Amino acid sequence: MSWQAYVDSNLVGTGKVSKAAIIGHNGGTWATSSGFVVSQQEGLDLAAAFKDASNLRSKGAFINKEKHMVVLANDRSIYGKKEKGGFAAVKTTQAILIGTYVEPLTAGNCNNTVLEIVIMRSWLITVYLIEQGY
Repeated sequence: MSWQAYVDSNLVGTGKVSKAAIIGHNGGTWATSSGFVVSQQEGLDLAAAFKDASNLRSKGAFINKEKHMVVLANDRSIYGKKEKGGFAAVKTTQAILIGTYVEPLTAGNCNNTVLEIVIMRSWLITVYLIEQGY
């Protein structure tokens, strides 16, 4: 399965995520929803926050040029909120999966969907990554 298929089918295709992206730890985009752009700097800032989230906590996280208040950040996941939406970002060994939601979609459904891809299906992704040489 391609990275784009993960975005289209397993994230946005669930109906619980508005837009999504998979990026590398270097901020480079692997796959993204149409019209959803995570700039390299936004990706780098997000990747750095998995080690030290103090900058994002104080200044906010920018995803698709939109500022979000960070409500939770640790070494595996970062969650942000803005007006009637927000995002969930989950780190894997080499990638970061990002899902966004806008009402009527909910934070809980978006967060769980992104986490499910990483945690619940991690063995599938792990096998895929190994087969692809990652």
